[in-house]
Amino acid sequence: MKKSFAIVISRLFDPVWLIPGMLALAAGWSLINGLRWRFILILLLIDGLIPFLYFVHLLSTKEVSDWDTTKREQRVKLYGFTLAAHSIGAILALLLGKIVLAKILFLFLILAAVFTLITLRWKISIHTGVSSAAVVFLGLLFGAHWLWLFLIVAIVAWARVILKKHTFWQAIIGAGLAGGIIALGFYVLGINSESAINSSRICILGKWC
Repeated sequence: MKKSFAIVISRLFDPVWLIPGMLALAAGWSLINGLRWRFILILLLIDGLIPFLYFVHLLSTKEVSDWDTTKREQRVKLYGFTLAAHSIGAILALLLGKIVLAKILFLFLILAAVFTLITLRWKISIHTGVSSAAVVFLGLLFGAHWLWLFLIVAIVAWARVILKKHTFWQAIIGAGLAGGIIALGFYVLGINSESAINSSRICILGKWC
């Protein structure tokens, strides 16, 4: 029963769904503040759908042995491809003048790069990392009342340890590092609701959009 519940939690809060979800949230937030929907579709294709299809390809060719990519060495190729896709999305947003969204995507890119580098030597938990990043992201954009969702991060960490996909420290450090990078990035890059409003004014004036 305990293992079955852990499997459900792992699938429900899988990075395969959460990463595109975070991108969709960032793009949707930008849409409210003046971003055109066609660009959002392009972004979700580049940053969400294409990496997922590549993951499915790796599964079909047995380059990845299972859905969880249990073997650390098999994660490197997937993470590298995803990193390249995120880079294209961030550069495209910058070139088209979507400044606030470009900052957010650049921050996601930094997070992906850090986890990819760590994975070269150590199997840090991407499940807890993405879950924690998503909660901090929600809290910084929409208010601290979203931070209660850290309870879900704790449950995800428990599930990954119970399933023996990660050690306790791989799960905890994944969550702490990802949340810290997002929080620090928002502060350093000056990402906040006010900057989004200012960005939408620029879009309305036709200078960037």
